[in-house]
Amino acid sequence: MPENLRTFKKDIDYLIDEVISDCCTFIYINPNKKEEEAMEVINQAIALRDEMFERLNKIHQKPARPHFKALKEEFLKRVDDLFEKISELAKQ
Repeated sequence: MPENLRTFKKDIDYLIDEVISDCCTFIYINPNKKEEEAMEVINQAIALRDEMFERLNKIHQKPARPHFKALKEEFLKRVDDLFEKISELAKQ
């Protein structure tokens, strides 16, 4: 992941868009099958995006690099959890 705040925000948007896209694909391929669960994953992804942007914009401590790195690691773990939820929906 990049060290640049602007690039990191773009990466957040990209990964969240991928989660939402995967959920929409699941809903399209499996009509009337666990649509509510897929919509819940979409809502969690949007909430994660909003939370990450808010937390990134509030980093004012110096040095900011350790906070930035911890936030990146947390984001990647949480977005991976969302992808796993989508995979579990498809398996059932």
